[in-house]
Amino acid sequence: MSFNQKDYLQAAKTALGAKTWDELAEMAGVAPRALKTYRMPEDSKDYRAMPGPVRKVIEMLLDDAKKKAK
Repeated sequence: MSFNQKDYLQAAKTALGAKTWDELAEMAGVAPRALKTYRMPEDSKDYRAMPGPVRKVIEMLLDDAKKKAK
C-alpha cells in the first residue's frame, strides 16, 4: 500500500502521539507553515514536496518511538 505525503504525516503524527500539527512541526524542527504545505493535496498550488532531511528527521523520531515502546 502506497502512502501519499499527507497520509504519511498523519500516520507519523499518530504514532508519535502529537496532539496537534504544531506539536509535530516542533518535534521535527520545521515551521508549522512548512508542515502545512507538506500536508496539502498534491494538486494544490500550496503543496510542497517534503524535503529529504525533514523525512529523515521524522523517520528518526519514529524509530526512537518504536525503541521506547519495546
